[in-house]
Amino acid sequence: MWFEESSWSNLRLTELVEEWRDLWPSKIEFVVSAMSYLFAMTNFLNMPKLILQNGGLAFVSAYGAILAVLCLPTIILEMAVGQVTGRAPVLAFYHLFPVFKGIGVAQILFSLIVLAAMTKFLSTLSLFLYYFFWTLHSAKTGLPWLNCRQFPEFLSFPCREAGAMANFSQIGANRMNTIQAESSMMQFLTFLERPSESIADFNDFRYPVLIAQSGIWIFVFIAICFGVRFVGKTVSFLLFIALSSLIGLFIRCSTLGGVSEILEIYWKSTDWQKLEDIQMWKLAAEQAILGTGIGFGAFITMSSYMRRNNNLVWDSMFLTIWHAVITFVQTVTVICLVGYVSMKTGIAPSELLDQGETQMWYLLAYVSYLPRLWTGVILVISICTMASVLVILTLSVLSTVEDAFGENWSRCCRRFFLALFLAAFCFSLTLYFSTNAGRHAYELTTGSIKYVTIYAILAVELFATAWLYCAHKLGSDLHTMMSSRCCSCFGHFFLYFTYLLPVIPAAIVFFNAQNYNFATFSAPIHEWKWSEFVVAGLALGPLLVVVREMSIRRRVSVSAVFSAPASKTFDPTKTKNHRNISRHLSGGANHSAHSSNPPRYTTNAPGYRLLPQAPLAEPEIYA
Repeated sequence: MWFEESSWSNLRLTELVEEWRDLWPSKIEFVVSAMSYLFAMTNFLNMPKLILQNGGLAFVSAYGAILAVLCLPTIILEMAVGQVTGRAPVLAFYHLFPVFKGIGVAQILFSLIVLAAMTKFLSTLSLFLYYFFWTLHSAKTGLPWLNCRQFPEFLSFPCREAGAMANFSQIGANRMNTIQAESSMMQFLTFLERPSESIADFNDFRYPVLIAQSGIWIFVFIAICFGVRFVGKTVSFLLFIALSSLIGLFIRCSTLGGVSEILEIYWKSTDWQKLEDIQMWKLAAEQAILGTGIGFGAFITMSSYMRRNNNLVWDSMFLTIWHAVITFVQTVTVICLVGYVSMKTGIAPSELLDQGETQMWYLLAYVSYLPRLWTGVILVISICTMASVLVILTLSVLSTVEDAFGENWSRCCRRFFLALFLAAFCFSLTLYFSTNAGRHAYELTTGSIKYVTIYAILAVELFATAWLYCAHKLGSDLHTMMSSRCCSCFGHFFLYFTYLLPVIPAAIVFFNAQNYNFATFSAPIHEWKWSEFVVAGLALGPLLVVVREMSIRRRVSVSAVFSAPASKTFDPTKTKNHRNISRHLSGGANHSAHSSNPPRYTTNAPGYRLLPQAPLAEPEIYA
C-alpha cells in the first residue's frame, strides 16, 4: 500500500551521515539564534490591543495555555525531526514519511512569500532610520513623519502632525491624526512610495525603496554565505542590539506618568467569561503560532545543525519560557507608552491601539511626546528583530537547496555561489514592491497569506508526523539520541499531545476561510480584475504542492510494489550509507552492541519491500 513507505520503526540513524554537514560552533549560538527567531515583532505590535479587547488577563491565560499545549510540543517535534534527520524541511519530511515531502516544499515556498513581504516592510523602516540620522546630521529639528512646517519638501498642505489630536465631533471620539490621509505620517509614506491608482499600474521604480531592499539582501547574503557558523554570530549581534534597546525603552516607559492608570484599565478589562468564547481562543492560538514561528520549518533547519545527542527538550522548554518573558516585556513597554500618551492627550487607550503595520506608525507617533532619541530606539529594535528572522528563514531555504544538490554544495566556495543566487532570487521577488504599486502589492500579499496558509501547513505537518510517522516513535528517537533520561521522558510525554494538536490549526483554517472577504482589500486592488486570483494563488499555492506530492508519491509507490522483482530482498549491511550509530552519540563513545548482533531476515518474509523512494523505511524483522 502507498502508506507503507513510512518508517514505522525508529529512524535508523545509521542511514544518516553527519560528516559533511556543518554544525553550530557552540551550543550558545544555536540557542541565541532560536531566541532571536522567537523575539517576535508581531507580539510587539499586536498583543496590547488583543489583550485589551479580549478579556485582559483571560486572554493572557489563554495565550499561556496555547504556548504550553500547542507551541512547546510542536517546537519539540520540529527540533526532534531536524536533529534526528540532520536535514532541512524538505528532506527531513521525506525521510520521515516520503508521501509528505510536500510539507517541506510548502514551508519553503511560504517562507519565500513571507521573506518578500518582510523585505518591503523592513525597507520602509530602514528609510525611516536613514531620515532619522539625516535630520541629526543636518541639525534639523523634528522628524519628517512627525512635523509639518520643518519639512515642506516631503509633505503637502494642508498637513496635520501625526502625534497631534484630531477631534471627530461627528462621531463623538477623539483620536490621533496618525493614519489620516492628511497626517504628516501618511504624507511622508506617500513621498517614499508614490502609490499609483491601481495595483496593475506600476509605472516606475521608487529608487529609495529599491536601494533599501537591495541593501537588505546584500546584508542577508553576507550573513548566510559562510554557512551556519557565521549566521550564529550575525544573529547574536542583532539580538544583543535589539534586546539592549528594548530593555532601555522598557525602563524609560515604565517610569513615565500614566502607568498606574493604564494598568488599572487593563486590570478592569479582565473578563474570565471570555474563556468560554471560542473566538478568543482562536485569536490566542493565531497569535501564538505567528509569535513562535512554528510551521515555517525554521526550527527543523536550526536543529539540523546540532549534534544528535543534543538535549533538545531542555532547549525547547527554555526557548518557550524565553518567548513568554520577552513577550511580557514587549507588551508592557507598549502599554506603558500608551498610558503616558493617553494621560497627555486625554485620548482613550482603545483609540491609541491597533495591530500590525498600523500599530508601528502609531508607535512612531507616540514617541513625539518623548525626546527624539527614542524614535531611533524603536526603529533599531524593529529593524534588528526583523533582520534576524529574515536571516534565519533564508538559512532554511539555503539549507534546503544545499540538501537538494548534495554534500559537495555545502563546501565554502559552492555555498557562496548558492547563497549569492538565493539572495538575488529573493531580491527579484521584491522588485514589484519597489514600484509605484508596491504599497498595494504588499497589502495584497499580506492579506492573502494571513487567512489559512500557515495554519494549514502546520495542521498537515502535525498530522503527518504524529499520526503517520507516529509521535510515540519520535519519542523513542529522543530516548536514542539523548543521554538525559528525565528530559527524554518529559519530551516523549509532550509529543503525545501532538496526536490531538492538528485539530487546532485545522479549526483556525475553517473559521478563517469562512471569514474571508475580498471586499476588505482597498480600491486600488479591486481595480485589477485578476487580483482575487492572485490572492487565491498566494494563499493556496503552497498547499497545492502538498497534494501534488502526495499524488505523485502514491502513484510511484503503487507502481514500484507491482513492478519490483519478487526475489529482490534488502540487506541492511550492504547499504551505501551504513554507519555505526556509536559515532554520533555519547560524544563518540563506542557502543558496539548496536552492531554486534545484526538482525536476521528470512528471504521469504511477508514484510513489505524497501522501496527506492523511502530511504529510511525498514522491512519487518524476523529472528
